Amino acid sequence: MDPLLLPVQPISQLFPKPIIMGCEGVAAAMLLQYNQHFISADKLMKYWPRHPNNPELGYVGHPFFIKPNVHQTIFPQALVPYLKQYDEHIIDGTGQSLKNLEQVINSGQPVVIYHTHLGVRPLRRTFKTSSGLKNWVSNIHVTLLIGYDEYHYYFIDPLWMHFKTLLAPALWPSHHQIHKMNKKRLIRSYDAPGRMCLYRNINQTFTR
Repeated sequence: MDPLLLPVQPISQLFPKPIIMGCEGVAAAMLLQYNQHFISADKLMKYWPRHPNNPELGYVGHPFFIKPNVHQTIFPQALVPYLKQYDEHIIDGTGQSLKNLEQVINSGQPVVIYHTHLGVRPLRRTFKTSSGLKNWVSNIHVTLLIGYDEYHYYFIDPLWMHFKTLLAPALWPSHHQIHKMNKKRLIRSYDAPGRMCLYRNINQTFTR
């Protein structure tokens, strides 16, 4: 089958200024802008919920800097309620398989997905939070799933672009940010942190 690819405009988290830890906000901004909500990633991250150490409750750290010894991200359960002020149809799809998310793509909507960075093996760490000790996959990255074919998934990576076999930082927005990954590899990469995702949903039902 020919790949089904949604025409999402890529955004780089390194342009026009390096938001080195802001992949979540950039992926969410791509989703919103695709749906005609023209808010910049920078503004989106300026007002999102924050928390000193628990990404289940808000963004940990600062998107422009690396903060050691914490899980520096924001999970869908904290991000989705904030995004609903821009689009009430944004939902937390955590738990859905990538196979199910193909139906979201079929409906014309991309999906913000959390998976291991570049599909590598998951690394688990225990983090101390105000809610107790939490064991999470630490090497996660957030991208925007935009398509699939019989054997591959396609996603926009806010941080990386590729030229054939060369991987390079996404110093400017480019179609080279569209990555193709073997389905089995991305399934493992996505399942490991807990199938976390969010997307715009209007009466979407899943078939098995």
